Amino acid sequence: MKKRVSIFLLVLLSSIVISSCLNSVATEVITWIESDNINEVEGSYHFLENDGIKIYLPSVFKKYSTVDYQNLLDSIVPEEAYKYEIARLNNMRKMDGNLYLFYDELSRSTYTINTVKYMPLQKRDAQFLLGMIRQNHEQTSHLSNLDFNKITAKYSSNKDVQIFKAVFRIDNPKIKTSVFSNSYIISSKQKTVLINLSTPYQINFDEYLQKMIL
Repeated sequence: MKKRVSIFLLVLLSSIVISSCLNSVATEVITWIESDNINEVEGSYHFLENDGIKIYLPSVFKKYSTVDYQNLLDSIVPEEAYKYEIARLNNMRKMDGNLYLFYDELSRSTYTINTVKYMPLQKRDAQFLLGMIRQNHEQTSHLSNLDFNKITAKYSSNKDVQIFKAVFRIDNPKIKTSVFSNSYIISSKQKTVLINLSTPYQINFDEYLQKMIL
């Protein structure tokens, strides 16, 4: 568990850095981000063919290969941010599962999902993970100009599923922008997925997750 948590933290923190650059140029408020009701937004299912999982996303999200995603980023982000994102992709590839990438070009929102070896998620694991996230945020703040603010962090479970959710607002005072990082670990039906959604605005993504079919 601790080894996979360490990789997950690397992915999460790299995502925050790249998103602070990506979303700083997003200027339009997009319908799916504005809406509080999933039924008001056009959405669609994507089948993750190697894992038999279906995810539900707003229709503006398009699936990218890692090569196409790298080419896209190379054309729209500074060199330093590009290097961080390549490092993030490399870390995700090291996980013992599959990586799927989706991107909304208009809002500059990125959704990634890693399927990993099944790990039952207990409350003590979530507490350990949150503590590690806080520690890494403090270290990152000292090394960068980013400020981290927790929106929510919680663990929930029943007989069928365990979920860890953490949402942070990351402020970049230097360029006066903010980005929201929504991270989830979901374990159910002998499957575990790691999800990160980075957006330029605060949203409630839980309804989309509820439509996921593991």
